[in-house]
Amino acid sequence: MHHQFGIDVRKTIGLAALATAALGAAVVPAAGAQEPPPAYEATSSAQALELSLFGQGLIVGEGSSRVAPVEAAADGFALATPVFDGGASSAVVQGTGSDGSSEPVCVQGFDQVPGLTLEFACSISQAEASATGARATSTSTAGRIVLNPVAPLLQTPLSAVVDPLHGGLQTLVGALEPVLGPIRDNSGLDLGNTVGDLLDALLDGGDLVSIVLGDSTTSSSLEGSTLSTTCAAEGTRIDVLDLPAIGGEDPPPVISVVLGDVSTHVDVDLTTGTGTPVANPAGVTIVVPPLGLNQPLALGQTIDIPLPEPLGTSTISITDGVRGTDEQGHSFATADSVSLDLLNGESLMGGIEMNVARCSSRAGAVAQSVQAPAPETPTAAAPVLPTTGSEDDRTLAVAATVAMAGAGLALVRRRTGG
Repeated sequence: MHHQFGIDVRKTIGLAALATAALGAAVVPAAGAQEPPPAYEATSSAQALELSLFGQGLIVGEGSSRVAPVEAAADGFALATPVFDGGASSAVVQGTGSDGSSEPVCVQGFDQVPGLTLEFACSISQAEASATGARATSTSTAGRIVLNPVAPLLQTPLSAVVDPLHGGLQTLVGALEPVLGPIRDNSGLDLGNTVGDLLDALLDGGDLVSIVLGDSTTSSSLEGSTLSTTCAAEGTRIDVLDLPAIGGEDPPPVISVVLGDVSTHVDVDLTTGTGTPVANPAGVTIVVPPLGLNQPLALGQTIDIPLPEPLGTSTISITDGVRGTDEQGHSFATADSVSLDLLNGESLMGGIEMNVARCSSRAGAVAQSVQAPAPETPTAAAPVLPTTGSEDDRTLAVAATVAMAGAGLALVRRRTGG
């Protein structure tokens, strides 16, 4: 009997709660809360150089900026490897104020990755926000980068590179001389020497690859009703087999890749939510004097430059910019720019792969002019019991619910009162 009583009480409590909820819903309409300001976000990111050097990964010059409600933020780093980050900067403002510094954070004379030397790399991040606007910026800059073979490659015997049954070393040297010019001290080389000995003779103190990067910047801002975000990367030059001066004359590099400026940009009008994305990929020119080549690349084009072993083929590709709208309705623009796979000879352990001057921008907002108006708040009426002939359906519904709860309570009393 006690168990049955408990069930009856729970049923009655449930009925009473239902009545209370129905009554509250009928006589206390939801208040029309004021809508918050329109949500918005703008962000850009830049990457100056992503590099794989004979299987070793490295990134130089990466940064980003972002503005959103009550926040402006930027960050960057000069250099990153799988085991080392350097020259990191950041700035964050929540609400109003400013953060960051115009003084760069730098890495100097970096040579901790075998085969690579870097003069310097720096980053700067700044952010500021006020009651009327916000801005965040990041900047990355770097000095000259030089790439040369790593020790395992240099120690590879020439017998693993050339085929003695097909002319041996002299055939290899004969194929290289039209590309590199007369090879110093090649008469002393034989199959017992190493790739390092051969490259010393080929380069004679020159550099395998040298890179001069332009600065890369991002900026995101809110000014009045305009939301803007931009990425920009200045031009870059990459020289392959940059030989030293001979007899007072400085020969040109065997391959030069010259990149123009890269940029992406998005503007959003907050009053309409309309975004305008722009992408400007780099113009690229390939210069190969030994082959008489001086050729601009068209967007989307790939070119192969075959060189004799152990140098192998170099492949260079340029991508077009992309503009569009993502699944959240935000406008975006990207320019992945130029990919290079250099000196991919069989003995060069994967060669040198790099992506240069990547930019992306994205921004969006909820339009102020198309937001649904806040619902009006009707005056709450005091609960009134139904009277005969009432035509207020809502009041009748409340009364019926209350009556059901009352009947349930009476039933419980009868059962418990014996």
